[in-house]
Amino acid sequence: MTDTEALDILHAAGHVAGMPDVHTGRVTVWIRGTEETVSVQSGRELHELAEGKISFDQIREWREDEAAVRRDD
Repeated sequence: MTDTEALDILHAAGHVAGMPDVHTGRVTVWIRGTEETVSVQSGRELHELAEGKISFDQIREWREDEAAVRRDD
């Protein structure tokens, strides 16, 4: 699966997604029916989200963990 195909799957499910950031490789995805966004890493993470192997909640937890590590530095 390509990133474009993964984004197409998310769009078909009613989510809105931006384009991958050229510097970070992350894509902002707006969760359908909410005003919440999640920053999704392009590649494997994006593909697994589109395939339903991981959830928005899991990704959100990972991002919170990343932020906590950065604050502890």
